[in-house]
Amino acid sequence: MTEIVDRPVKTARAQFVRHVLTRNARWLPMVAFFIVVAVGFQVATDGIFLSPRNITLLMRQCAITAVVAMAVSILIIKGEIDLSIGSAVYLCGTAAATLQVHYGFPVVPTILVTLGIGLLLGLWQGLCTVALGVPSFVVTLGGLLGFRGLAYYLTDAATIAPLSPSYSALSEGFVPVPVSLLMLAVAFLVVAALLARSARDPETGQHDLTSIAVRIATAAIIFGALAWIFAGYRGIPNAVLWVAACGGVLWFVMTRTVYGRNAYLIGSNREAARLAGIDVSKHILFGFLLMGVFYAIAATLATARLSASTPAMGQYLELDAIAAAVIGGISLRGGIGTIPGAILGAALLVTIDNGMSLLNISSFIQMIIKALLLLLAIAADSALNGKVRHR
Repeated sequence: MTEIVDRPVKTARAQFVRHVLTRNARWLPMVAFFIVVAVGFQVATDGIFLSPRNITLLMRQCAITAVVAMAVSILIIKGEIDLSIGSAVYLCGTAAATLQVHYGFPVVPTILVTLGIGLLLGLWQGLCTVALGVPSFVVTLGGLLGFRGLAYYLTDAATIAPLSPSYSALSEGFVPVPVSLLMLAVAFLVVAALLARSARDPETGQHDLTSIAVRIATAAIIFGALAWIFAGYRGIPNAVLWVAACGGVLWFVMTRTVYGRNAYLIGSNREAARLAGIDVSKHILFGFLLMGVFYAIAATLATARLSASTPAMGQYLELDAIAAAVIGGISLRGGIGTIPGAILGAALLVTIDNGMSLLNISSFIQMIIKALLLLLAIAADSALNGKVRHR
């Protein structure tokens, strides 16, 4: 009798495990690799890598890449690309630094003007793509050259510094430890409520207590680790708050709105999206405008971090952003990927950079390793999604 009663329970558990593995097929290998890399660096650096101080600084270092990786992920999901990210960020950063240093603009007006310039850059590239019919690869390749060239011309490739301490605090400041712990507690309660609400059995549609318990326990471990990290150094870096805010908004847009669902359909089958009545051109234009907003955010973080605008700012940022997106599970074929995946991809890239720097590995070798990691991610994408879809 006991065996008969236990059989449905075992079956339900087996179904839940299969559901988790299937739903997270793209996530689990990356998370496992991330853990292996972190543990490896922890051992190799004699405990320095996973210290609260190093992890906090690593998170702050990751912020700029994560911000632009999230934005370009939405374009890639739609089947487009942006190669101008680094140059656009540099041009926006140059404008912000000029306003601060030469004209004495306060922080808020500086951010607003920078945002306006970013929107203009995104609008220009979006219109070239949707109105003139020029492929986004070509348009943004032109932006890669043109935006940086314009910034060099306007500044004679000079460093513009220093920026005001209040502006630098946008990236370099910290939330006090007690406030940080309170914020984490509130965030955990919100996440736990959302997880409990969304955890449904894939077969019956009913709330699955096992699923809820596993998800909340996982969230508790993550938030507990974050509390240990931030309490062990100086609190939550302001740069991490930017990433959390941007990530939360974009995650909501892509998972809970019609716009997000349409974006996935456009990337999966553009012709089907047109037949369904979706204004594809409008969606692509909005995607570039969104990129413009994130040019400004990344420029703000970059100039605040350096307290300056330098000629080298933003170089190769587009490559890091696209690599982070692909490593995080965004398919270059379009139609597949998540915002948290892009953030995790950026974190993995910066983790490798940080760990190899702690081990004094040559920067040239670091570039080779990152290139191999990107190739592996693309190979995995090909294996998971089969042949290229023709749109």
